[in-house]
Amino acid sequence: MFVNDKARRPDEARFFHQDCPRRRPKPLAVAARFVLACVNGHLDDFPYREFVHHGGACPAVSHPQLQMEDYGGNRGANVIIRCPSCRAKRNISRAMGHRGAENLPVCRGRHPHLSTFENCAERPMVLVVGASNQWFAQTLSALAVPQVGASALQAKVEQLWGALQNVREFAALEFAWTMPQFHVLHQWSKDEVFDAIAQHRKTLESGPEGEVAYPDLRTPEWEVFSSPVPPEATDDFTLRRDSQGVPTALAGYLADVAQAERLREVRALTGFTRLDAPDPEDPDLVTRAPLARDRPAWVPASEVRGEGIFLRIDPVLMTGWEVRVRDADVVREHIEAFKRFRTNRYSDRVPTDFDPMRGWPQARYIALHTLSHLLIRTIALECGYSSASLSERIYSGQDQGGILIYTAVPDAEGTLGGLVSLAEPEPLTRIMQRALRDAVRCSSDPLCAERLPRHPPTSCTALPAMPACSCRRPPVSAATGSSTGASSSRSTTSSPA
Repeated sequence: MFVNDKARRPDEARFFHQDCPRRRPKPLAVAARFVLACVNGHLDDFPYREFVHHGGACPAVSHPQLQMEDYGGNRGANVIIRCPSCRAKRNISRAMGHRGAENLPVCRGRHPHLSTFENCAERPMVLVVGASNQWFAQTLSALAVPQVGASALQAKVEQLWGALQNVREFAALEFAWTMPQFHVLHQWSKDEVFDAIAQHRKTLESGPEGEVAYPDLRTPEWEVFSSPVPPEATDDFTLRRDSQGVPTALAGYLADVAQAERLREVRALTGFTRLDAPDPEDPDLVTRAPLARDRPAWVPASEVRGEGIFLRIDPVLMTGWEVRVRDADVVREHIEAFKRFRTNRYSDRVPTDFDPMRGWPQARYIALHTLSHLLIRTIALECGYSSASLSERIYSGQDQGGILIYTAVPDAEGTLGGLVSLAEPEPLTRIMQRALRDAVRCSSDPLCAERLPRHPPTSCTALPAMPACSCRRPPVSAATGSSTGASSSRSTTSSPA
């Protein structure tokens, strides 16, 4: 029972036992230190009474009052649960680790935030209240960009689906093409519209199966940023290109530079997991706990506004670098490190059909991620933005190769044009040259330059170099980011986001 007589003093709120008819006043309730959690997202109270009596009841009384004795120490839990009525006692360490599977009951399938129970055959694990692995947020973030190309066509088909759902043959589309309500589709060919209708019908017929995977949020953003003609400016998105185009000193290295004067990012909480963090590339690997009893019509979300710089790497340069490093030993070492990272992050709870290479970001992502961190560190030094206020979005999919560095924090920083001004030819050239020059040396050299992500792990590594910039400095090495599971490298910095 929760009691708070002073609304303005939450620190004086107390919990009391509600079912104690013989005690007046009712005794104070203090939260216990240990809870049970399982990989299916369930959370439950620790069964102290059953645990201390080895799964049975107290032989002396029906409702024993237990005692918890904490002896401290630095070798794990050293807490004894004692029953004064029958003098039974047991150390909480018996419920932890592999011994917990023998001494703990099967999970009851409890979702305390939903007040529900469900069938669950998993064995729970003991956690300390407030442990970092008690829950991991599963979020999605997307930029509010105008829809162009195929994305815009799909949006129109979805909007007109009530009238298009009966179009199953091309002849039916020919008949409906002249109707006024379909004039908005005339900017595309009939073949493109018919294919979009078939694709939307297939998506609807697939049912919930398509909802398990994470949606592709990067491709629509890439289509907008890489489009030669910027979309019409709105309050949420404004993209502009300098009349001079790519700076002369960076020609051959960058294919496009765009200034995102206005950006709106939406971050939504779609669920959470327990014990293991969710994997964006393998959603089925970790069970997500639901936010509501039924399918929610909305989820908690926040929006932040800012600005950014979009850089597209020259595709010839990017492809040539990938060809040179494809069979390099250092790439092979990174692949092996990625396998170990994927396997170790799930410990002994990995299923038998687990694919350790699912989600391998490829060498292209590694190079773009490294360049992004180099630029973030330099921008923080040049214009005064803190690295924590700068975020990145890497576009490294097929036929993609770009970086968006933007500010999107819930305060005034990042909305005054300071970052966008750095995309002008002169400051951008200076920042790029400084970033590449500073990457030649690392504070951990010479150890950093001599390490590969082998097992057992060492410190750092470097991939074969991309061509040097026009500053005529030594070539910069591209290194792995946090997504590969290897240690930081000579050209990476701490993650800004």
